[in-house]
Amino acid sequence: MDTTVAIAGIDVSKHKLDVHVLPGNRTFTVSRDRRGLADLVRRLRKAGVGEVALEASGDYERIVIEELEAAGAVVHLLNPARVRLFAEAAGMLAKTDPIDARLIALYCQHFPDKGLTRRPENARKLAEFLTVRAMLHKIVDEARNRLEHLRDPDLRALAERTLCDARSQLKQIARGMAKVIAQDEVLAGKARIVRSLVGAGPVLAANLLAGVPELGTVGRRQAARLCGVSPTDDRSGKGRRRSRIDGGRQQLRPVLHMVALAAMRSNPVISDFANRLTANGKPKLLVIAACARKIIVILNAMLRDQTNWRHANAA
Repeated sequence: MDTTVAIAGIDVSKHKLDVHVLPGNRTFTVSRDRRGLADLVRRLRKAGVGEVALEASGDYERIVIEELEAAGAVVHLLNPARVRLFAEAAGMLAKTDPIDARLIALYCQHFPDKGLTRRPENARKLAEFLTVRAMLHKIVDEARNRLEHLRDPDLRALAERTLCDARSQLKQIARGMAKVIAQDEVLAGKARIVRSLVGAGPVLAANLLAGVPELGTVGRRQAARLCGVSPTDDRSGKGRRRSRIDGGRQQLRPVLHMVALAAMRSNPVISDFANRLTANGKPKLLVIAACARKIIVILNAMLRDQTNWRHANAA
């Protein structure tokens, strides 16, 4: 008896979904709306599909995942970069939506346990606030830079109003993030633990809760990799290039570096660690990166053990 589980790969775009079913190489396309999603569920059931894979695609995939999971399907959310590397390794260099759907299905067939961890609903809401927060900070920076050079009174007044409005909206975003966290018992508990670390604040807590829900459930190395602060070796033959930081949640890195700078001044454990590295001749950027990694390792242990910051025991 053939017990092979049918797998469907879906390439998600704004207006349509391209589907490839394995085994059998059956393909079809549906629209990415309520009618198309109902048709998708019906066709997948008819094909006996038990697992579905799709890539993270700028949140266009969210409604598809919700509809498929409501219908009882097992959904794997894949990292697009890894699927692309898989395609290159397989020699499949052409890129169209139907080809991408087939690649997604093949990737899931070969690596069934490599899906991304999906964020809880409130963590996803928090991520939306952070996206708008980053947009507003860009507006603030742009307005401040323009004010240095504008001379026309009307244009200066316009830039000042833009700057004032963006700052006001940032305060509104901060209140919104605090409300989302406060309404979720799990997020609120994690936020209290993160903020108990000397040098950490609400922005770091929100970024970690929204971007790295796995923190506290993984090992120290995996935690550092997820947060984008883990050094990667670059050695081949006789070459001994300097290790570099790569991968992970790259949007976290600048936040962690700012926290590391604050902790190097106010947190005795991080300060002593930074001083030892500096005394050993390490360059400043390396010291900051190492402190950011140490902060993540400490926070990972604190969240794992559900304990607040106690610097005597954290080092």
